[in-house]
Amino acid sequence: MTVVNWDSNKPHQCPRCHHDTVGDVSGWAVYTCCNCATRFARRPRLQRFLPHVGVTCEVCTEQHPVSLDGEPFGFLRRRHSGIGMYAPDRFEAWLYDTAEVTDHRDGVLYLNTRPTAAEAMADMAWRRSNVLDEDPTAVLAVVADEEFYRYGPDVTPEQQDGFLDGTLGVYGVGVLRPYAAPHARRGQFYADTDTFTWGLIAPSGLEGLYTQAVPEPLAAHAPQL
Repeated sequence: MTVVNWDSNKPHQCPRCHHDTVGDVSGWAVYTCCNCATRFARRPRLQRFLPHVGVTCEVCTEQHPVSLDGEPFGFLRRRHSGIGMYAPDRFEAWLYDTAEVTDHRDGVLYLNTRPTAAEAMADMAWRRSNVLDEDPTAVLAVVADEEFYRYGPDVTPEQQDGFLDGTLGVYGVGVLRPYAAPHARRGQFYADTDTFTWGLIAPSGLEGLYTQAVPEPLAAHAPQL
């Protein structure tokens, strides 16, 4: 693909669509826009000799930890998808490497990209069942609620302060279930949307998969497995 020159007055933005796509800019690297896939560099003529660092957007590379019953298990990454500021986000599911698979770069394993965080976590639940030889039983999911408007009229000033300082989060709680035979995807997991309750305010850091019960602040809203 062609590498184009970045705009010298806005090096952190894509020169084609102007999307913020570089966190820490270097003049000796080739970047890829997470919005339109344009490749750009300060010195495009040297593209064969420069490292192609790919997508480095702070939003797209930020890891959102996902635990399994409170233990580190994997993470989600939100990826901007399409052209324009209102284009939908997609969610990448990654697992921390297990003893069975040890040769993946950086000790993580990419699973899939889904349109919602709940569906990405369903892929993580299926991988837990498939690789770890667990029974394909349903699990509970606590998912960050990206749609909740944290600064609306129904949110108290104390809660807004908690969102700003990172002590409070907003979640959805529901069930991830395996497809049953004779479904073509039998054994794989899906997010049972009818079971999810959204807009739940609780302490931050609760996002994850739970095989028995969700954390106490959200227990009253968790469906039964």
